[in-house]
Amino acid sequence: MDSRQQQSDKARRVFRAAQNSFGVEAVRLTLRLVSSTTPQVLRKNPAGFVAQWHHEINSLRKKSRKAGQAYYRLERAIWLGRTVDDGLGIRPTLNGLWNELYDTADLPKGSGVGDPIRLDPSPWSEDDDRVSRKGLSTAFHFKATERLKKAETEADKDFLTVESLDELDDLLMESIADSLSGEAQKVAEGGGREAIAEGVLKDPGALRYMRVPEEGACYFCVMLASRGASYRNKWTAGDADVRQFHPNCKCEAVPIFSNDYEYPPEVKAAVAAWDNFGGGNKQQFRRYLATHQREID
Repeated sequence: MDSRQQQSDKARRVFRAAQNSFGVEAVRLTLRLVSSTTPQVLRKNPAGFVAQWHHEINSLRKKSRKAGQAYYRLERAIWLGRTVDDGLGIRPTLNGLWNELYDTADLPKGSGVGDPIRLDPSPWSEDDDRVSRKGLSTAFHFKATERLKKAETEADKDFLTVESLDELDDLLMESIADSLSGEAQKVAEGGGREAIAEGVLKDPGALRYMRVPEEGACYFCVMLASRGASYRNKWTAGDADVRQFHPNCKCEAVPIFSNDYEYPPEVKAAVAAWDNFGGGNKQQFRRYLATHQREID
């Protein structure tokens, strides 16, 4: 049988695959939605667009949240031999928990047979989509509304031809689609990240969580990952940076239930990078990372 660490590493990879699928779909849906409208429609009815956009992306966020909960429950069972209730009060088997996670990533499921695992209370509150709605609405305001206003000013210039106006519209919509797709990915994958953070915050069985970056991650993500398994809640480490995930970010929050947990290679590399950097501000670390990125990867 695989060791607990091997099982945990495998679970993390499956969760990452699920998250990636939600992010990719969020980008696809956003590009389709933007391409199906015009600048004129967006100016006239921005609220209608945002409502439809939120409906599409929030559905993915809910799937991500479910995946995050499945991943959390599995990790807890692997390390503690117990898991938390998913709200149904049914004691699962370890194989059954694997199947829950596989299902979120659209992977083949195996047998769910095995001994039932003891349940502890659920750490999760009811899902609330107000934050995601506000996030997408704010993103639209800053990344679309301002562009639409500027383009409208340009369109008022007398020397522009019909052809050049059409070209401006095409460039405008392409720019808006690119900006909004990154925000959609962040919100969609945020469901799983928030589920894990909330679980760690409210579950007495959890120690903390760590941020695991992807290979070639930006300086900001590497810097946060270099703190290792130090995160317990939204304000750990003295600032709000710990909770920030930028558009197109592929970092994940990994719950830690045992001091025997071994850091993934990506986190070890981030810790080593920060230690070798020797101290300084964010911009200095950014320049350091740009010079040494190949060594870190």
